[in-house]
Amino acid sequence: MVEDIQRVFVPSVTEEDGGTIGLGCFSTEKVAWEVLRTFLKRSEEMLLTSSSVVVWDIDRVGEEAMNVLATMECKDCPVCSRRTFWIDLENFSALCHGSACSAWIEENTVDPEIIDCGWPTIRFLKQNKSIEEAVRELYKLGDRLRAAGVSEQNSVSAEKLMQEHLEQSKD
Repeated sequence: MVEDIQRVFVPSVTEEDGGTIGLGCFSTEKVAWEVLRTFLKRSEEMLLTSSSVVVWDIDRVGEEAMNVLATMECKDCPVCSRRTFWIDLENFSALCHGSACSAWIEENTVDPEIIDCGWPTIRFLKQNKSIEEAVRELYKLGDRLRAAGVSEQNSVSAEKLMQEHLEQSKD
């Protein structure tokens, strides 16, 4: 027996020129997010400014039929400098979808006064008092990596750089 679909989930992205690209219409939120995340991995190939996931209730008229689940803005990543850093403005979190980067920022799950940030490539994790401070920490890390000529794929040099960064942070 086929289940009646009561709502659909629609991921989309907005280009710099204002055009919107719909990525499909899905019966589950999980699939909509998977499609959007997969698409965002290629975001550096396009001039994108934002993305969203919208849920539409079937057989409803007007604004009440639509609910925006999430809206994200695209910025340059503070670590890898590519335009792949997606920021969810509603539930503050950010993630670089660039290949081999994955720099991130999010509210601490235990203490909402703390903002965590990190770069998994070198297991960098830092707790901050504000979003601005977290962004500054990632920019500092990105600046150090570029100054040292370290790419994301060069993990031995990245490990050494991380140790130096942690030692300097203690001073």
